Amino acid sequence: MSTRTMGKLLCCACLLVAASIASAQPTQRYFDDIGRIYCVEGAERYLPGDYYFCVANKALQQGKARKARAMFEESANWGDKRAMFNLGLLLVRGEGMPKDEPLGLAWLALSAERSKDQLQRETLVSAWSAATPETRDAANALWNSMKLKYADRVVLPRAQQRYERETSRLRVALQFDPFMKIELAGVGHPWGGTKAMQLLDEAANETILWPLPNQKGEVIIGNPETVREPAKDAGD
Repeated sequence: MSTRTMGKLLCCACLLVAASIASAQPTQRYFDDIGRIYCVEGAERYLPGDYYFCVANKALQQGKARKARAMFEESANWGDKRAMFNLGLLLVRGEGMPKDEPLGLAWLALSAERSKDQLQRETLVSAWSAATPETRDAANALWNSMKLKYADRVVLPRAQQRYERETSRLRVALQFDPFMKIELAGVGHPWGGTKAMQLLDEAANETILWPLPNQKGEVIIGNPETVREPAKDAGD
């Protein structure tokens, strides 16, 4: 892989982890720093959850609700809890997209699966407490259905195997030249190849918990495919 290609990839991997997660702030302040993030075409080959999370936030900032929702869902399909959280909060509040409280609560429940994610868990408790019994029943039914597709035990092995398979080529290249320089867009100096690989691994550890502790079973997937953006409509 060329230095230029690796540089673009690593720019994406390093900066995506700095994206703001939606909080109790006004809508226009959710993604104040999103302009710093460069969603690199091709990065979905390595960390699709990161990539589509970035694309979703960009689309939301631009007022493209339909695209944002589709890209949050694609990011969630690769185990990105930030995407589940943002989508859940926006649907519960009806900000940036039509309000759907039961579905929003189901996404928040999925985002709160990991015990370390206190923000997600506290937000879920607050939103759940404010909901009516009918809304909770509907949300619970949705969650039980959605976890069969989006729970960690389903999505993370797939994401981890994709990452390991696609980065194996980079690791082989580093064995031949561990001191090769990688130019990162927006950074004033080139990184050594080993450092660049370390940064990429750190991004993977943060978002897909690679490797997943106590993982069992085997998941086989085909060649990576780029998800095409949904066709534009009058609302985007």
